[in-house]
Amino acid sequence: MTLYDTIMPIGSNLLSPKICSALAFVGVALYGLYQWLLPKPLPGIAYNAEATKSLFGDAPEMLRSFHVSKDFGAWCAHQVEKMRSPICQVFIYPFSKPWILVADFRESQDILMRRKDFDRSTWVSDAMGALGDFHARMKTNQDWKRNRRWMQDLMTPSFLNTFVGPAVHSKGLELVKLFEIKMNLAKGKPFNVRTDFEYASVDCMTDFAFGQNLPDTTIGPQIEFTSQMDPSNVPDGKPDEPVFFPEAPLHHSLVPFHDAPHLVEKTLATVSPRLSLWWWKKQSWFQKVFSHKNQVLRAQIEKAVQDYRAGEVKTAAEHMMMREAAYAEKHDREPDFETHVLIDEIFGVIVAGHHTTGGAMGWIAKYLTGHPAVQSKLRSALYTSLPKAVSEKRFPTFDELRRARIPYLDAVIEEMLRLTAVTVTREALYDTQILGQHIPKGSTVFLVSNGPGFLSPSLPVDDAKRSPTSMAAKDRSWDETKDLRLYDPERWLVYHGDSVEFDGASGPQLGFGAGTRGCWGKRMAYIEMRHILSLVVWNFELLEIPEELGGYAAEEGIARRPQRCFVKLRKLDVGQW
Repeated sequence: MTLYDTIMPIGSNLLSPKICSALAFVGVALYGLYQWLLPKPLPGIAYNAEATKSLFGDAPEMLRSFHVSKDFGAWCAHQVEKMRSPICQVFIYPFSKPWILVADFRESQDILMRRKDFDRSTWVSDAMGALGDFHARMKTNQDWKRNRRWMQDLMTPSFLNTFVGPAVHSKGLELVKLFEIKMNLAKGKPFNVRTDFEYASVDCMTDFAFGQNLPDTTIGPQIEFTSQMDPSNVPDGKPDEPVFFPEAPLHHSLVPFHDAPHLVEKTLATVSPRLSLWWWKKQSWFQKVFSHKNQVLRAQIEKAVQDYRAGEVKTAAEHMMMREAAYAEKHDREPDFETHVLIDEIFGVIVAGHHTTGGAMGWIAKYLTGHPAVQSKLRSALYTSLPKAVSEKRFPTFDELRRARIPYLDAVIEEMLRLTAVTVTREALYDTQILGQHIPKGSTVFLVSNGPGFLSPSLPVDDAKRSPTSMAAKDRSWDETKDLRLYDPERWLVYHGDSVEFDGASGPQLGFGAGTRGCWGKRMAYIEMRHILSLVVWNFELLEIPEELGGYAAEEGIARRPQRCFVKLRKLDVGQW
């Protein structure tokens, strides 16, 4: 028997009609399964046709963009502009509903303020999972109401102006002192202040929460450390070459508050935030950070309970203990001061508050550096409004700044918020519609606030497709023939002859969200920005810096923060220590 006679029966058997039919059936079935698993667009909503040809949809393009720019909001805005539609859909997670992108201020405001068919998104809750039972992660349910009830006194003018404001002012003066030390060491060179603004905001938030029960600060050690530096250790280099100052280590009690936002940003950058967080919780580094966080918070809550029982209620933590005790008495139960929810709520407020406001102050510094005419006009407005402080060559006090009416200062802040707003998300609670298009229950909706209608002219919308509440609301728009990407505080000012007023409702802005689930700490954030910014501009001129140190590139996490924040300072002779 030849080799051919041996092989042929085997080959004939392998290629028998039954096997060929089976292989063909499997191939067709697999192809059909593949087609079935491909992204399925919602009817009537614009989408990228190429994304529907891959199981991974738009995800690879988004991840490539995020890897380069770190700016998720910019990618969302680009999709809307590319599809030229105020509502479009993108496919990020395989086998899941598409994400809905809405770029229309009027409809976005309606969703946030008036419609009951949307709530906090699961996507945001998962991304902020490291913050535990923090109210910003919750749906608008009884748990959310409980957490907010603990804090109901904390954004009142009496509490802010009596306890919080003076402390913020003091932290602002410390920041100015640190800047002056660095300015003298830098000898006319630019230096990085992004972390300094973050530190100042950490100190504001921990003082808000605990007062002198937590005496440790972040700025204090930096002042001490930097003031002891030998000027000869600062390299001469080129005139515009930046100086990078070493930092003093943070006190161990403050490390969890400073580091947690970076974990949230890391979580946001993953394909599956929930799975990533599940894995990290098993790692020793994660356990160490959050075990330490619990130790610090439990100690502070114990002190707050003691102060409350002694009749001393000044800090946020003490107010929260008072509220928990009052609610427990009303419902005939013992107060639960040891619940982990109180720990998570206080921690979340500090972390979210310092990360957002610290980034916002960095943005203001960048815009004032890049727009010297705006900076000069702001300084002139401050000096004109506070003549006594000018004549006495001193810094204005907290009360002087609080009582001063300075519309241009408000406009400078509002214009920064307009240009740097983070994308707000909501989730459909049941089948509904946006701009006449069907939105299934559970869909995640991204309200894009840095594209059409905000930073470029609005896209056309058939008003008949708007929701009844949207059609009934007053349209809030302004002159879109101007370049909306330019930083121009004048947009927020209304002139009446020789008088001028700030109008925060004169144009589209979602920097703090809106409605019931808008930013809870908005009032405190304004106090921080208003007072610390004023003290910096009062004391320094922010000079031009090299182009490679400037720019407005952002990175997105809990907030949208500048990737770089360098300043070159010149001391003015008005503020005196």
